[in-house]
Amino acid sequence: MGQHASRYPTRTHRALLRAGLIAAAAGSALAAGGAAGAAAAPADDTPVGALDRLGELNVGKANKIETDQIAAALGGVAQGLDTTRQTALGPLTDIPLNPLAKTGSDPLDNAVSTAPGENGTPLSTAAITGPLAEGASLSGLPAVGPYVGRLVS
Repeated sequence: MGQHASRYPTRTHRALLRAGLIAAAAGSALAAGGAAGAAAAPADDTPVGALDRLGELNVGKANKIETDQIAAALGGVAQGLDTTRQTALGPLTDIPLNPLAKTGSDPLDNAVSTAPGENGTPLSTAAITGPLAEGASLSGLPAVGPYVGRLVS
């Protein structure tokens, strides 16, 4: 007889459900941050955006949209994406990646090293696990940090 699916969720199902809920919450936080940043009042010297010119669209007349209207709309989309990138992704890069950092039960607080051959250069995992064991964020990692900093700023 085959094994039937249990009506009670397993650990895997609960973990997947939690991961999905976390991803949904992060997505809604990103959307809210982008909307809040885009809704900020522009300064007096700010150029007119696409939403300000929405009343000027002449779609009903000959079903034609002018190229300057398309350029203004694309400019507004680019401004919204830029604002979302700065307001929502910026704080996410400063969150510590390892919640167990600087505790006695941190599994990343270790290093393995070896020296291949007789005169080989020693190799160690301390360069990778060290920053994570000290509580580094995504922008503080040695290999990824400079690229993330350029992406957000």
